[in-house]
Amino acid sequence: MATSIWRLRSKLADSPVEPPRAVVRHLESAWDALAEAGVQIQDHLNTPFDSGLALTVVAFQPTPGLSREQVVETVRPSVYLHDRVVQRGEVIVGTPASSDQPTPGP
Repeated sequence: MATSIWRLRSKLADSPVEPPRAVVRHLESAWDALAEAGVQIQDHLNTPFDSGLALTVVAFQPTPGLSREQVVETVRPSVYLHDRVVQRGEVIVGTPASSDQPTPGP
């Protein structure tokens, strides 16, 4: 349930159209209820990546503009219940683009 609420919250935040207030209110109410029950949902987007983190890396992706490895997409968030991991986050990690790789041409 936590992952579904996180996905819905992310989709609404990225939507070019403002969602109905009732939808936002119910979503935030569900988010708050989880927090009150001791559930924490952590999105790792733009977090510097270190191999010691408790994350599952789905893929490494060369990404221009990065100076170090960084999470460029969260596939599934980490979910904690009273500070214990109940779901390990799944992420795509961006790696600095190698300057010695040829750039694709026409």
